[in-house]
Amino acid sequence: MEIKVLIISLIFFVILYTVCRLLIDNGFVKNFTFGYLTTVLNFVLMSRKLRKVFSGDFNSYSLFGYVFRLSFILLLYVIWFQNQKVNIWGLLVGISLIPLTIPLVVIIDERRKTDGTST
Repeated sequence: MEIKVLIISLIFFVILYTVCRLLIDNGFVKNFTFGYLTTVLNFVLMSRKLRKVFSGDFNSYSLFGYVFRLSFILLLYVIWFQNQKVNIWGLLVGISLIPLTIPLVVIIDERRKTDGTST
């Protein structure tokens, strides 16, 4: 399901990126892209960790990985805020693509399981 989320969010990203590139300033587009890429990075690292935990490979170092991942993402945002002119709307739209895609993928997947609708 992780791959489906990434593919559908990438489709939304490409569409929104193209529209924003044509209609809105570069600051919005840069922050939109940065927000999306950091969210994808966070999602991929989190899904790997959750897959390990649910497969039974949970150990005391799993907590360190969680803290490291969040600290790394925080460091990326701190560096971004210090070195770039931040457009908060672009950043929020980029960050929200993955969380908005997850329920859509779950609905599509559940619908496919219940009534055989193809995806």
